[in-house]
Amino acid sequence: MKVDYWDDLADRFSERVFEVSERDVRGVIRKTARRLGSKRATAVDFGCGVGASTRAVAPFFKHVLGVDFSEKLLRVAREKTSAGNVAYRRADLAKMNPQQFRCDVAFCFNVLLSPDDRLRRSIAANVVRAVRRGGAGVFIAPSLESELRSYQVVLDCRTRAGFDRRSAAKEVDASARRDLVSLSQGVVDLGGAPTKHFFQDEFADLLTDCGFKDVVVSRIHYPWDVVLDDAPDDIAHAEPWDWIAVGAKA
Repeated sequence: MKVDYWDDLADRFSERVFEVSERDVRGVIRKTARRLGSKRATAVDFGCGVGASTRAVAPFFKHVLGVDFSEKLLRVAREKTSAGNVAYRRADLAKMNPQQFRCDVAFCFNVLLSPDDRLRRSIAANVVRAVRRGGAGVFIAPSLESELRSYQVVLDCRTRAGFDRRSAAKEVDASARRDLVSLSQGVVDLGGAPTKHFFQDEFADLLTDCGFKDVVVSRIHYPWDVVLDDAPDDIAHAEPWDWIAVGAKA
């Protein structure tokens, strides 16, 4: 997406864009930052937006830099940030010089979303190159498994509410056909924006190809209202999830 798109969202970013660090129901982000951080380590939050994730990980590091290519988003981030160990800087992640953003730990949350595989790989490779040897990277990206599972959950909820299962299945299938731009490429239409979703092993393979080793991919869960506008209060299914991947820099 072009920078104008994100600039236009600056004043209403939190209303229009899902902030992973604010809906992480099991505190995985803070636990991961605590495990990887130290008062001597520096971190960079690549694609920081208005700085929610930057502020979330800041207590666990000596210094944290938030990087984004929208100056308007960075302006909002600076206004919202009071911690003295946090700074912000503008850069295009696909074209940046990684040496200018050297860090012990890199965070990159829901940035690898473009349908363009080359663009995603350029960003991922640059972030990996910015990490010092012996450091680590933490990436979050949408789960294709979770997206597909959500259609089954919707069907189960409607059946439990009394709808005929066969009719409900036809309706849910029609919705899935509209949303799934490309199943083979994992591209899903989210509010008019074609968005890359990953299979678990696909996500690990990408980061391994870009230079990380020992990549571990696990789940970060969110409330059902993130993906379902009319989610029942008593929904019994496990929450939807994104993937959170942690890799080491050799």
